[in-house]
Amino acid sequence: MNANLLVMKTGNIPFFSSRKTTRENYRLSLRETYILSIGLIGLLGIYYVFILNVNATKGYNLRTVEIARKNYQFEESLLNIRIAEAQSLTTLANSSFASSMEQIENPRYLVLKDSLYTYQK
Repeated sequence: MNANLLVMKTGNIPFFSSRKTTRENYRLSLRETYILSIGLIGLLGIYYVFILNVNATKGYNLRTVEIARKNYQFEESLLNIRIAEAQSLTTLANSSFASSMEQIENPRYLVLKDSLYTYQK
C-alpha cells in the first residue's frame, strides 16, 4: 500500500508536524509577554532592594563593632598608662613603704658585660 494512504486513514494530515502544533499551542500573546516581563522586572527590583538592605545592615553592624573596638582600645591604653604610673620609679620612691625600708650602707653592684655587644680596646 501507499504510505500516504495509510497516514490519511489514521486521521493525521502529513503536512503538519507535531512540533508545529505544539508550538502553536504554547505561544504567548504580546500582552501576556509584556505582563510577564513587567512582573519579572518587578521581582528583580524587589530582590535588589532586599540585597541592598542586607548589605546596609551588615555595614551598620560592622561600624558599631568598630566603634566599640576603638573605645576598648582607648580604655586599654588608659589602663596601661595608669599601670606605668604605678610602676614608675618616682611613685615607688615616694610611697610610704619605701620610706620605711632600711638604707644600704655599703652598696656593691654586679655588672655583667656581654662580649658580643661591647667594644674591645
